Amino acid sequence: MTTLRYIAEKNYSNDPVTKPLAYYDIYDRTLLEENLTPRCILEIGVYQGESTKVLSQRFPEARIVAIDLNLRNIDFSGYPNIHYLQCDQTDRGKLEAICKEHFPDGIDLVIEDASHIGHFSSLTFKYVFPFLKSGGVYIVEDWGTGYWTSWIDGGTYSERSVPVSTRRIARTMRSHDLGMVGFVKSLIDYTAEEDISDRRARGTSWISRAIVLGGQIGLMRNMVDRLPNLKARLTSILSTQIDTPEKIPADRRGDRPRLKSVKVFRGVCVACKA
Repeated sequence: MTTLRYIAEKNYSNDPVTKPLAYYDIYDRTLLEENLTPRCILEIGVYQGESTKVLSQRFPEARIVAIDLNLRNIDFSGYPNIHYLQCDQTDRGKLEAICKEHFPDGIDLVIEDASHIGHFSSLTFKYVFPFLKSGGVYIVEDWGTGYWTSWIDGGTYSERSVPVSTRRIARTMRSHDLGMVGFVKSLIDYTAEEDISDRRARGTSWISRAIVLGGQIGLMRNMVDRLPNLKARLTSILSTQIDTPEKIPADRRGDRPRLKSVKVFRGVCVACKA
């Protein structure tokens, strides 16, 4: 089978801004692991169109929409399945219009290689991800700019701070979260949707905390066990406060993206939709 890497190598420009060949290895592996042959592809950030042409040759039956903030004079005449359009990656209205017009049944593969600014990439993800099909793949490139002090939202890497003593358990393990690095790390949150939504993981009420405390203190536990009416009452109160993920309405979940997994590679983050 012809791979993306093989096609890319044949006419690789060695332009320092174009996609590294190692990225194509990651894409080939990801598509194989996810058993995905994309027929609807959205590329955000085109530059000279080198990777767009690679995608076109590898997937000639696919519809490929390639968008960029500034259109260049790129010859796509030999690539009939490419649609080259102007669009700002933070323009919600235009992004959604493009997705609805060109991908009415959803998108299989998104490659985001635009500004590499965390805030912008986060907005793009928010606007485009809902159009990704279940089982689809959303790829974010060059997230390492978050470590660049010269980048608009980057900064020097800082080691995480963890107390050396076990007497006090650290509730936070702070580490570098600037720019694209912070955005990529935030995607991991979405893979824990069940735990985020399930109130059993959040002891928010004083009754819940009291019952947990009672279970930890033998005297209180014995007292509750000896008073069946009180035990039944507390159990009833607690059960009404517990929402399983299935019971929680979508509006209370905040429409968080459903991610099956997030895979982080050198320079590339791959988010797979559940």
